[in-house]
Amino acid sequence: MEIETTLHRELYEREVKMKRESSRIIKEAEKVEDYDEYARRFADFMEQYNEIGASALAQYVAHRKIILELLNRAITIPEGERKYPLERVVHQLVYPMRQTSENTDYPHQNLWMIDERLTFHTLITSDTPLNKNAMLNTDSEKRGDIVIFDEKIIFGDVRADENPINSITTIEFKRPGRNDYNDSDNPVRQAFHLINDIRSGTFKINGRPISVSNDKIPAFAYCICDVTPSLAGILADLDALKTPDNQSYYGFNKTHSVYFEVIDYNKMLRDATKRNRIFFDKLNLASDRG
Repeated sequence: MEIETTLHRELYEREVKMKRESSRIIKEAEKVEDYDEYARRFADFMEQYNEIGASALAQYVAHRKIILELLNRAITIPEGERKYPLERVVHQLVYPMRQTSENTDYPHQNLWMIDERLTFHTLITSDTPLNKNAMLNTDSEKRGDIVIFDEKIIFGDVRADENPINSITTIEFKRPGRNDYNDSDNPVRQAFHLINDIRSGTFKINGRPISVSNDKIPAFAYCICDVTPSLAGILADLDALKTPDNQSYYGFNKTHSVYFEVIDYNKMLRDATKRNRIFFDKLNLASDRG
């Protein structure tokens, strides 16, 4: 542990030194007279900087590998047990519960396991009642597992808090292996009702009301669960389409104006592993799974 702490401190000190050097090189580039000397110094700098970058990337890739291993355990019945772990185990892996993006650092969230694009957002709330959401003025006490708000940002905007809300994304988790869904108690219907409650509220930032991009804000719902027979029947009634690998479903509900994806846990794990496989291979971290 002491060795690891020392190595991290050394890496941090090198990063600070290199950032300081990069600022100096950029400033001097404006008044350089000897281009060959500048090119040599810049090449030396990039060689050292790439070494640091490779080290940081290796750490991050190893982190992803560990998270995927934990996900595999979270969707597997433990030896000697008869039930799967609760869905909160997966939820906590993807995003810390009862937290928001305002108090959660980027390395502590793993939305990339579902979709890399989810890491770009305006505000995320995790396991928080809607009426406790700082951006939303509503009386609804519904609690979304994860709710993501995005603003319509225009290049050159000075006041980000004056931009309209452009889209809503919800993520619902269900216990692996669950097979007792009915027409009213299922993750897709729950997502529809949650989004309708969000749409009926008034949005605000820093205490000031802000507009929405249209009458029905575009909404996306991810339902993360095992596609068991009871859920498959409900999805058929919703005219959901199967993905080419028959592992998940997707569709657009016209009544609620919501695009939804129902992602089976096995597919989530396999696809996330495949997207990162090239990095795992480079670091000799690949396994036979996926």
